[in-house]
Amino acid sequence: MVSLLFSLFTTLTPQAEALLERGIEASHVEDYVKARIAYAKAKRLCPEDPAPYFLDGALTFIYMVDFVTDSLEDQFDEDMNKAEELAKAGLAKNDENARDLFFIGSVKIFRMVRYGWKRQYLKAFSAGSSALDPLLKASELDPNLHDAYLASGAFDYFSGRINRYIPGVPAEATVEQGISEIRFVYEKGTYFQASAGQALSWVLTEEGRSKEALAVSQELVDAYPESRTFRWGLGELYIDLEMWEEAKELYKKLLADVRRDQPSCYTNIYQIKLRLAEVYASMGKEETAVRYCLEVIDNKYRIRRDLGYSDIVRDAERLLRKLDE
Repeated sequence: MVSLLFSLFTTLTPQAEALLERGIEASHVEDYVKARIAYAKAKRLCPEDPAPYFLDGALTFIYMVDFVTDSLEDQFDEDMNKAEELAKAGLAKNDENARDLFFIGSVKIFRMVRYGWKRQYLKAFSAGSSALDPLLKASELDPNLHDAYLASGAFDYFSGRINRYIPGVPAEATVEQGISEIRFVYEKGTYFQASAGQALSWVLTEEGRSKEALAVSQELVDAYPESRTFRWGLGELYIDLEMWEEAKELYKKLLADVRRDQPSCYTNIYQIKLRLAEVYASMGKEETAVRYCLEVIDNKYRIRRDLGYSDIVRDAERLLRKLDE
């Protein structure tokens, strides 16, 4: 969810457009320094345009997920608030401006996903609900604004699932509607295509459609072979589909890359070791699997257990009990 459709950049100078495109490409391979520099230069060139602030805020969000941290929330809020402020100022001049409506809705969607990552589901639902109207209106005003459907697709998908997390909350949108919208962006979008592909693979996996997800995830890894983000998703699919040898090789390489590039990100290191434990257990190499499980459990004080969608330590303990049976 980092990139923007080219038509959205019409108020920017060509130099700023090029900088934002450079930042977007850098973000796909976790080159945060290069992306940050590009966005900072674009801000200086076009300080009244919401795009550089929105993209910089999105980059901060991706960094926090990648490093399993919430230490940069103030920076995330500052850029997203600024993007929303500038978009609202533009909307005050012209309330039929699809571009500003897109930014207002997309900022709210990022807040929704951020709350979801922190497991604050009621806040996530509230933020997502408030995003729907501006995004729908933006799409109505500009039918060619294909990338806007990624944000509305994310909202529709999660609102379709909300009663799985919070019993009694009505699901106004359907899961299938959200998947269809995300797929549309993956097929038709311009700069949101890679992000839509990642989202599509994830939601298909969540819905038990791993074979469909595999093709999407493999395409992303082929396009960005050094990206950690896309390889995480492919590894999960290898496990879901019991492709043990492929999973083992992927996670061994990913572990080496994380140790090199994120040596203090222990949550990522031990999540990979948990995945290797699962792989080796399924391959009948129980002794190796037990060793990896114990490494995770013995280092539980280093692991963030309050962020994301799973508890690594709990999962390692469960696997260890199963191996001891």
